[in-house]
Amino acid sequence: MQRFLSKNILINISFFAFVVILLNRFIKHILTGYTKDSWGITEFLINYQGGFVRRGLLGEILLSIYNTTGISPYSIIISTCILAYIALATFFVRSIIKQGYPLVFLPFVFFLGNPIINNFWVRKDVILVLLFIAAIYWADKKSNISLIFYNLFLSIALLIHESIGFFCLPILCLLLCKEELKQPNGYFKTILTSIYKLVPSILVFLCVIYFKGSKLVADKIWDSWKLISFPFDTYVVNEPPTAVDGISWTTIHGLRYTLKNLVAFESGIYIPLAWFLTLVAIYYVLTNTSTLNFRLLNYTPKRKFDKSIVSATLLFQFLAVSPLFILGCDYGRWVFFWATSSFALILIIPQEKLLTILPKLAFSASEKINTFLSKYLNSKIVLLLCLIIGFPGFSWNLNSVVNSSFIVMLLKSIFNVFTTILSI
Repeated sequence: MQRFLSKNILINISFFAFVVILLNRFIKHILTGYTKDSWGITEFLINYQGGFVRRGLLGEILLSIYNTTGISPYSIIISTCILAYIALATFFVRSIIKQGYPLVFLPFVFFLGNPIINNFWVRKDVILVLLFIAAIYWADKKSNISLIFYNLFLSIALLIHESIGFFCLPILCLLLCKEELKQPNGYFKTILTSIYKLVPSILVFLCVIYFKGSKLVADKIWDSWKLISFPFDTYVVNEPPTAVDGISWTTIHGLRYTLKNLVAFESGIYIPLAWFLTLVAIYYVLTNTSTLNFRLLNYTPKRKFDKSIVSATLLFQFLAVSPLFILGCDYGRWVFFWATSSFALILIIPQEKLLTILPKLAFSASEKINTFLSKYLNSKIVLLLCLIIGFPGFSWNLNSVVNSSFIVMLLKSIFNVFTTILSI
């Protein structure tokens, strides 16, 4: 009993110390600031000044607000990202506590810690996950008005960034098919009816895929922001930065990065193998989160995540996200979409409903994967994996892997505290 209490106390201290470390990083990012040509900021600046183009909705709104009120676009971007991250963290913490599940895994790099650790919280990703949650929430409702809301939220998200289409449309289609199967319709008619209910979102998705932009459009977008000053700018950037110029990139352009990584080594380590092992480790941790049933302050988990449902959901959502792994090298961000969208589904949709929605193939395949992994991994090492797993937000490199792991971040912070004390 005393050993258990000591272990719990140590975990509590480490957990809250890590949360403090993340908050410290978060505040440092805010105070250090971002230049106009940094990827996170420029991604928000894409607008419709060169014509309709993918990812342009937020930039057009920002430009309109500035022209009407004179409010700094930078302040709106940073404020929106902060509020979005707080809202996402609140959703997961409240939902998990309300349903009595463990929440120790939340701050790590493979979940909510990812945007802060890899410094992409000033991007559209957190907003996309929030809109995904809103769309799933309304799709699970049985009212007639729900059709308007889930299409509205998904369409807005698609106009912000098309990547949500990959991990939201498949599960929405399954959700709607489930509802239609209750009606006396044939299977083919059920699928057509489900797709019909998603027509607005599908059309928007096709539009943003087709209107990918061009070099001329990118130039016009950047020209529309040239006379607007940003607080951390030190020089004028005449050419459109990568995030703006990226709207004109072809599919082949993205595939080049993937093909390049297929034969790449870093510090003598084969990068595809490194990512494969990282993804396997993340999958194993997330499917065994119920072993992390430690008491945090006065909160003690009362329920366990159903491993079969978690496994099947993770496998299905990974297949949905997988095109992003092929089309772009921002693998750490795709992990964020994978993990958060999977657990959002588990927390929003009743488990008995998920059992009937997800394909049987997802359950059988995940069961085989779990059986295979259990031969080589023990559930007792889940906490250890939480401590050592690390990965960058973008292209793989060993330094980023090491520095993004919990244990290294914690040790560095302790060292910095002692160094500061000794220097006084």
